[in-house]
Amino acid sequence: MRTSALHQKGAVLIVTLVMLLLMTLIALASMRGTTLQERMAGNARDQSQAFQASEMAQRQAEAFALTRSVTDWQNAAQTATWTNADALTDLPNQARFRINPTPGVNPLRSGDGLQVIPLDVSVLRIETQGAGAATTAGAGSASTANVTINTIFVRR
Repeated sequence: MRTSALHQKGAVLIVTLVMLLLMTLIALASMRGTTLQERMAGNARDQSQAFQASEMAQRQAEAFALTRSVTDWQNAAQTATWTNADALTDLPNQARFRINPTPGVNPLRSGDGLQVIPLDVSVLRIETQGAGAATTAGAGSASTANVTINTIFVRR
């Protein structure tokens, strides 16, 4: 059975246009996936930088806590202010920390029975905050990642 050439004109054009449409849809889906992966990688980087900045401030706060005596911490004011940690490059906000003495903590030595002998110790609550870099604010990263770390530090 032979078909005439007149009936087949334009069939190749329609098939080609459908294939071009499918290729365009595949390319758009691939671009969306790539954009999403780039955003996730950027967010993970910002979160990691914020955590590292907060940990750095934590180490500085602990070192600062060791510079003062136990008696100084026991007599310190209960309202602490934020202290800026050493500056890190490429971060939008400087990492910071504050140290809050915990009042009324008086640990006792074990094995002393009913005899109360207080130890020379102070318990501090250290709170640190760090922020991740937002160097690509024009490329979709409008906000920064923030990390807060709270720890209990015992000064002996």
